[in-house]
Amino acid sequence: MKTFKRRVDALLEELDRSEAAPGKVGTDRLQRAQLGSSDFKEAQFLYDSYTLVHDELENLSKALSAQIEGMGLAVEASRVGYANLDEDLKARMRAVNAEAEKYYVPGRDPNARQRSATPATNEERTF
Repeated sequence: MKTFKRRVDALLEELDRSEAAPGKVGTDRLQRAQLGSSDFKEAQFLYDSYTLVHDELENLSKALSAQIEGMGLAVEASRVGYANLDEDLKARMRAVNAEAEKYYVPGRDPNARQRSATPATNEERTF
């Protein structure tokens, strides 16, 4: 587990330094005027498509960052036991979970229908 945690921490650090970091992904957006006049309808379609894809990439970057951080926190919790974590770390785990949940879209999850069709048992529920 210690090795795995080091790998997760290294991935998170690498992501934060890269151009794919959540704070860097949206900094250099294309402006609508760069594609031509407003009379050029295809340019508007291209810009709308570009904006949609860019927004989704930003969301993906934020979601992955939260999930990687959450995995690192979970590994730490498994090492010492959740009951032995300090309240700051528990609060961070809850915040990271809320951040990851914010980007979850059940309609894109191929397993969401299976999960909603069969009620979860106590062992399967996440808190």
